[in-house]
Amino acid sequence: MKISEALKEAYEILKENNMDTYMLDAQVLLAHALKKDKLFLTLNREIELDENTQELFFSYIEERREMKPIKYITKECEFMGLDFYVEEGVLIPRPDTEILVEEVLKRINSRGYEQVCDVCCGSGAIGLSLAHHGDIKTVELVDISDIALKVSRINSEKLGLNNMVTISEGDLLNNFVESEIKFDCIVSNPPYIESSVIDELMSDVKDYEPHLALDGGEDGLVFYRKITSQSKELLRDGGMLAFEIGYNQKESVSEILIQNGFKNIETFKDLGDNDRVVIGYL
Repeated sequence: MKISEALKEAYEILKENNMDTYMLDAQVLLAHALKKDKLFLTLNREIELDENTQELFFSYIEERREMKPIKYITKECEFMGLDFYVEEGVLIPRPDTEILVEEVLKRINSRGYEQVCDVCCGSGAIGLSLAHHGDIKTVELVDISDIALKVSRINSEKLGLNNMVTISEGDLLNNFVESEIKFDCIVSNPPYIESSVIDELMSDVKDYEPHLALDGGEDGLVFYRKITSQSKELLRDGGMLAFEIGYNQKESVSEILIQNGFKNIETFKDLGDNDRVVIGYL
């Protein structure tokens, strides 16, 4: 089977499943199976696929037909210009989260913050991006999920950041409260979806992405309350707490920070004009 023939068959399979991105999805998955880029497909449509590649490609197509996210199939995700490894069990990094990283980076560099902590680190995308792009001495990544810790360690190694990054298992910031470690900056993209809304999410999210990383309790604010309360004990004077938030949580999260003594609250929108980031200072 030629590349053109394989793509045509894959288009039909995915199109029947009412996928708007069926062409792009098929091209990405064939390029991944071939370990080539999409341009290679365009320039070599008459090349014959060997049996193993063909079989691998259509196994990917079957996974995608079942609505498995592309990035879980390829185990790759680009974030902040870096290539991250991802797998089922960690949240797929979103472009919206880059707004959080960009705003935190500006303040890390301008304020001279050197010790940073990424709580609920998942794949490590936030903390490792800050370590890579920022002028920082140390970054602590913490998560309660064994899979998240494994994936973060893979990414830290992959990006050559092991000399400045520490990754540890923990329930939010409990370990640091007990050891009285201090930070200049704490950043988090915690679970923030209301429990009752989880089943209403798109099937590729609710069926594949970890509910542990999505479910923020009855009102979606459980983790903001806990992390904020702990952060005021762990941040140095002038330290910063930065959150990603849901589109409708700006006022609630800002109020949580204010109630815990944080000042100069700043909020930022994502590229879709939705409220996405809240930052406060001690």
